[in-house]
Amino acid sequence: MNDSDSKAFPSKTAGSVHQALLAVGTIGEFLILIFTLVYIYANDFYYDHLYELEQKFTVFSFVLYYMCFVTYLIWLVQVHKAIRQKHSDYPIRTVGAMARMIPFINLWGFSNTFTHIYRYFALHPELERKARYIQKMIVPLYFVWFGEGIINRILIRHFSHMESMSMLLGAIMQTSRMAFFYCMTRVIHNSLVMLYKKDEEGLH
Repeated sequence: MNDSDSKAFPSKTAGSVHQALLAVGTIGEFLILIFTLVYIYANDFYYDHLYELEQKFTVFSFVLYYMCFVTYLIWLVQVHKAIRQKHSDYPIRTVGAMARMIPFINLWGFSNTFTHIYRYFALHPELERKARYIQKMIVPLYFVWFGEGIINRILIRHFSHMESMSMLLGAIMQTSRMAFFYCMTRVIHNSLVMLYKKDEEGLH
């Protein structure tokens, strides 16, 4: 379904921008993962041909990560607003949405946010399948969002000699995180497109 064919809704533009940044970020992180594999298994080739290129990709990915974080905050606040337009009893408002993103609180807020989204989407039969997909994505998202730091701390503390393994797992987690968030953003965005499209067609 084409976004241009659907009625505008609060998170439409932010969702499109956020998706695009996440798609670029996923490609960038995947390339860094490839560079890491080459570094581990073909060290001389890496330093002769890829080192400078990887440094540029690393800086680019670092900047892009924070851009994605900012667009994520904007997009998610507007997603709540879009759902409230369809369900007046939807409980998450702007202050609540921001509070759920505060460090430590986000350990609860992350799940609570996406749980509310999928439950309200599930109220619409045409979105039931997408709602189940969102529900199933919550645990993997927790793993890639919070797991990278934990895994790296364990490796550094107990397996300091396994630098290559730490680098590889870190690259895999970063790539997975971008990919999972891209998928979650896409399914939520497309769900809202479908919801607003259905209501627009009902007016004709």
